[in-house]
Amino acid sequence: MASSVRANDTGSDTIRDIPAADKSAGSTPQHEEFGVLVGWSHQIGPQGISLAMQSAASQAAWAARKIDRRHYLMTRNQALLLARYLLEATGQQLDLPERAHGWRAALARLRGKRG
Repeated sequence: MASSVRANDTGSDTIRDIPAADKSAGSTPQHEEFGVLVGWSHQIGPQGISLAMQSAASQAAWAARKIDRRHYLMTRNQALLLARYLLEATGQQLDLPERAHGWRAALARLRGKRG
C-alpha cells in the first residue's frame, strides 16, 4: 500500500496529499533529464504562479532550436522560498529601499507617502 507524501511542506499553503510511488512493485528509478536554462516566463493566477521554463539539452539542440518547455504551478509561498533559495545560493541579496521608522514614518503617512 502506497503511503501519502506531502506535496508542499512550505508552511501555511496546503496542497492535497499525493500518493507516493510503490517501491515494492518493481518500479525503476525515474529518468532524469539535464539541460541548460535558456528562458523563462510566469503568469500570476488565482491558484498561484505558473512558471514556464525553457531549456536546451545541448548546444547543438539550442542551434537547431530544439527547446524543451516545462510548466510548473506553485503557490506564492513556494515562489518566495525558491527566490530566497536562489538568492542565497548565488550569494546575492535583494536591495530594498530603506523604510522610515518612528516619527519619520508617521510624518510620511501624514504626507500620503508610503515607506
